[in-house]
Amino acid sequence: MPQSALARSVPAIRGAVLTYQALVRQVVTPGKLLALGALGVLMVLVGWLVGVEATSDGGTPLATDLLNDGATFADGFGLVVLVPVVSLVFGCSVLGEAREDSTLVYLWLRPMSRASLAVGAAAAAATAALPLAVIPTVLGGWLAADRVAGSADLMLGAFAAAALGTLAYTSLFVLVGLLLRKPIMWGLGYVLLWEGLAVGLGDFAVRLSLRGYIKSLLNRLAEVNTGFDAYTAETSLLVLAGVSVVCLGLAAMRLNRLDVA
Repeated sequence: MPQSALARSVPAIRGAVLTYQALVRQVVTPGKLLALGALGVLMVLVGWLVGVEATSDGGTPLATDLLNDGATFADGFGLVVLVPVVSLVFGCSVLGEAREDSTLVYLWLRPMSRASLAVGAAAAAATAALPLAVIPTVLGGWLAADRVAGSADLMLGAFAAAALGTLAYTSLFVLVGLLLRKPIMWGLGYVLLWEGLAVGLGDFAVRLSLRGYIKSLLNRLAEVNTGFDAYTAETSLLVLAGVSVVCLGLAAMRLNRLDVA
C-alpha cells in the first residue's frame, strides 16, 4: 500500500497524541533540567538583587520606573537569553535524539501523517521548554520591579511574551533540527548574532526576527517602555502564531522527504 494511503489510517489528532506521548518523556533529561533550571534560578536571583538595589539607594523610586526596570530585566535576560536558549535545546533535540535511539523509526512506521508527527514533536518540546522559560521570566521581572503595586500587567505581559515566544522558537528549532547537521551550533549562532542584535539593526532586520514581535508584545501588554514598541499586540500575536504554523508545515514537508533508518 502506498505511503500516502497509510498516512491517512491514523486520524491526525490521534497521530499527534501518539507522537507526543512517545517523545515528551524522552526529551526531558536530568542534564537538561539541571543546566536550564540553574539558568532560570540564576535569573530569578539576579532579578531579586536588581529589585533590592533599586530601592536601597536612598530615594523612593516611582512605580513607573520600577515597572520599566522589571520589564527591561524580563526582556534582557528572559526574552533575549532564556526563552530562545531553552527552546533551542528542546526543539533541536526532540526529533534528533528520537532518530538516534530509533524511537523515530517506530513512529515513522506508524500509519500517520507527517504533519501529526511534526505537531506532536513540537508539543513535546514545548511542554519541556515552557515552564523552564516562562516561570523564571515572569518571576524575575516581577522581583526586579520590587513587587511594586501594579505589577500584575507586567507579569501578564512577561507571561504572554515568554510563552508565545517559546512556542514560536520551539517550532522554528524543530525545523532547524531536521534541516541542518549540528543544529545546536547553528541555532546558537542565530540566537546570539541575529536575534540578539536585530532590534538595533533597523526596521528590516527587526521584521525578519522574532525578537521585535516578542518585545513589542511585552511592551504593549505590560504598558511599559523598554525602548522598542514597533508593533501592536495583535500584529505580534499573529506573526508569532504564523511563524509557528509555517515552521511546523515546513517540518512536515521535510519529514516526508527524510530517510529514517
